[in-house]
Amino acid sequence: MHSYLFFALFFCTGIAGLIYETIWTHYLKLFLGHAAYAQTLVLAIYMGGLAAGAWIAGSRIERQKDLLRRYAYLEIILGIAALLFHDVFRLYQTISYDTVLPLIGNPSLVFLYKWISAAGLIVPQSMLLGATFPYMAAGFIRRYPGTSGYKIAILYFVNTFGASAGVVLSGFFLIGAFGLHGTIITAGIIDISAGFAVLAICRYIPGSKPSSSLPTPSNHTTGPAGHYSSTPRYLSLMIIAGATATSSFMYEIGWIRMLSLVLGSSTHSFELMLSTFILGIALGSFFIRKKIDSVQNIPQALVISQTVMGSGALLSVFTYAKMFHLMEFFMSALKGNDAGYFFFNLAADFICMLVMLPSTICAGMILPLIIHYFYRQGSGESAVGRIYSVNTLGGIAGIILSVWLLMPVIGVRLLITAGGLIDIGIGLYILYTFRETSESVLQRFLPAICAVLAAFSLSMGRIDPSLAASGVFRNGTISDAIRIVSHKDGRTATVSLYRNGNNLVLCTNGKPDAAVNVRGGICGDEYTMALCGVLPLAIREDGSRAAIIGMGSGMTAHYLLYDTTLRAVDIIEIEPEMARAAVRIGDKVEQAFNAPRAALHIDDAKSFLSASAHTYDIIISEPSNPWVSGVAGLFSREFFGRVRTHLSNDGILVQWFHRYESDVTIIASIIKALREHFPHYRMYMAGSDMIVIAAADSSVNLAFKRDPFVIAPLAGQLGAMGFTKLDDLHSLRFASEKFLNALVDLYQTPPNSDFFPYVDLNAVKYRFIDDNIRLLDTLSRYIIPIRKILESDTGYIAFSPRNTVPELSNLAPFIEAKQIYLDLVAPRTSQATRDSTDISSEILLLDYIELAPDRVSFAMYFSFIIEILEKTLPYLSRSEMSNLWNSIAQKTAGVSLTEDDLMWMRYFKALCEYDMPRVQELSRKLLPETGPVEDEYVHRMLLTSLLASSTMLNDTITAANIYCRYVGRNDPGIVLRMAKWPTKRVAGD
Repeated sequence: MHSYLFFALFFCTGIAGLIYETIWTHYLKLFLGHAAYAQTLVLAIYMGGLAAGAWIAGSRIERQKDLLRRYAYLEIILGIAALLFHDVFRLYQTISYDTVLPLIGNPSLVFLYKWISAAGLIVPQSMLLGATFPYMAAGFIRRYPGTSGYKIAILYFVNTFGASAGVVLSGFFLIGAFGLHGTIITAGIIDISAGFAVLAICRYIPGSKPSSSLPTPSNHTTGPAGHYSSTPRYLSLMIIAGATATSSFMYEIGWIRMLSLVLGSSTHSFELMLSTFILGIALGSFFIRKKIDSVQNIPQALVISQTVMGSGALLSVFTYAKMFHLMEFFMSALKGNDAGYFFFNLAADFICMLVMLPSTICAGMILPLIIHYFYRQGSGESAVGRIYSVNTLGGIAGIILSVWLLMPVIGVRLLITAGGLIDIGIGLYILYTFRETSESVLQRFLPAICAVLAAFSLSMGRIDPSLAASGVFRNGTISDAIRIVSHKDGRTATVSLYRNGNNLVLCTNGKPDAAVNVRGGICGDEYTMALCGVLPLAIREDGSRAAIIGMGSGMTAHYLLYDTTLRAVDIIEIEPEMARAAVRIGDKVEQAFNAPRAALHIDDAKSFLSASAHTYDIIISEPSNPWVSGVAGLFSREFFGRVRTHLSNDGILVQWFHRYESDVTIIASIIKALREHFPHYRMYMAGSDMIVIAAADSSVNLAFKRDPFVIAPLAGQLGAMGFTKLDDLHSLRFASEKFLNALVDLYQTPPNSDFFPYVDLNAVKYRFIDDNIRLLDTLSRYIIPIRKILESDTGYIAFSPRNTVPELSNLAPFIEAKQIYLDLVAPRTSQATRDSTDISSEILLLDYIELAPDRVSFAMYFSFIIEILEKTLPYLSRSEMSNLWNSIAQKTAGVSLTEDDLMWMRYFKALCEYDMPRVQELSRKLLPETGPVEDEYVHRMLLTSLLASSTMLNDTITAANIYCRYVGRNDPGIVLRMAKWPTKRVAGD
């Protein structure tokens, strides 16, 4: 019965072991620059360390006593190493970026240093992990002898099942609760506790009579320790143990890339895939646990397991296309909310199981069968370590072959097919060469079945590139309208270029990163890409050196290079296939590839900047969406700190972000991280995108100081987009740090950090919910112009409506306000800009009031004023609103008003003139003197104007006291929250 205590402890150490693997991946992707590289390195070193540790343990195990105590000591040492890992990594990172990389300089040597040194961080712990299973298995069998096959299988199961649980536990719970540091400490505590628990059991709880080694069957003779040549088929089985691991990891790498196109390439998707892969191996060892000791013909069992495993892999390629349609079904059935996101992850896990489990269950049976075969042949305990070591070495070979050779050359489909054929080949080799299978009935039909299946998979299992580029995990649909131009499996991502209508769309792992209209028009992405290049040109007065992080289509560099005073532009892109696809877009991006001043660097941004000797005047960060695994690290406080060190004293950072598929807490976390190093910043809106211009020093003037429209070819390109002069760019300004700091401080979300990755953990959820940061529109469009009041920004923008205007959603209400102003204040000019029949209802109603004032009640008049101010006050300047109000007052002079009505008129006039003392006074008078302030439109408007004006006048006590009577204060909405932000301490909220 006491054996179950060991099973429980081995389960817990399995959890800790895979927490290490997942957390090491999180840490190393911060240094290697891409999640795919980190996953590859960690898998290779993890498996290599396991192999080396198992081999060393296996070579010594028969000469040692008290194996379980040694196992316990290993777990305790692992736990201590985990407690120290975070501090060691931070020191290593600092020394590398600040000293080593600048000293090396050469990109190739930098690459080698990064990979070798990063591997060195985790090799010792991986070797310790590798030694634990041989000591655990052999020590357990010594303590509880008999039915060795069952014990090995159940130990392998509980440890591997714990590993599967560890992936999910760390990715979905621990990192969010404790960050990377807290999670690896948790794993360390688990290992230390398990180690001491095993020591306590060995000391205080008796087991079966211990022996120095496992008794071997009487009908076999075992030679001296380490001599296995007398064991039948020893070398063959060792090769099989390695080759089957090679094929298994070819599956894993291929499946991860394939399923990323179905599930999305987020960190959570990777964790689900890894967990399912390990779960399949655990289930295989679990299913075979009770039968393994009664299996008479182990080679025949291996034949069946290997061929079924290979067949499952071949079938996974054939059924892969169905997974896109299954995801389409799930997306159509799930709602975009928290519950829907939970079930989305369950659906993703289900898809992973459909693809992976048939093969991985068989993979989980093979290692216990081989180990048990050696035990049966009398090879002793060392066989555990030897086989485990060769198996893990085979896994390393599979990882290296897959990532660095096979996948870029033959693609994902043939990679998985090759793995399947290897396993089938192993099964047939055993069938025809082992004595135990020489007369097997399987020889009659198995080769033919395998040949038919292989031919069927090769001919029918082609992956439609349009499915791979569909992004079904985002939009829940599979379009038949796209036409693939190029499709390539790169080392870090699958890159597709396809035509959709008039646009060429460049996407990675099924997610569009850039779209360009190549038939004479303009698409939405082009505004963002162009403005990311043009806005810094308007701010910088002289020639400069620039760097662009994230190539995209190359359009940002293309626009930046129109400035002939720009000395050089370094374009940093980690995936070479991205550049090979982007160059095919053509004329609209050609300067990024052809201009002598442009240099493309295939590297990650942090390493390139550290190794480069250059200081930049402009750094433009335009990465992919932050829910993509690894990308959130380009929105972290550590990244912004690194960027700051590579900017000149008056240099600026241009940071892109998006409003779609996001939440205000995500942008709050990013801005909090950015302002730690760039406290002076402004935000511009371009449709559904945000562009932040930031400087480290508040003395840097972020106003426009140069007119980029004097550059003739640039002016022509901007003119096609509807921008004709510098004031058009002014109209895109949303807010500065004064307003945005107040906004983000309303939320308790932490600054996004490499080591507490709030954005990485949560961005994928909001991608699924498919929300938009609409409260930014609420703040900018509310009748009380909170932003203008708090920032004292009431200046005139000389933007005039015309036939061609930028097609940006955020400009539409601004343009409407300008048109209403022209209709009221300058009707002749207005008639020149548009058809006379296209007059707003507000103007028609105002003309009616002027003609028949006696037929208009104040309620009707009041509603009209509210409606027209809602459309103008948030967008127009103080002078424009003053003129507009005078026009309204002249046209409505005949309306009969009471004293209370006149008070309202004085209030509206004060608002239009931004007369804050009068706004404060009249807001207070129009609100109820006593009793509750009701949660309805007029009271909210008055309360907002009272709070905002009181803030400007530094007189918040009275406003705070009135706010305490507001019945909706427990859920006031974003506008009132912003208006009352400076008074919250006074009000006690």
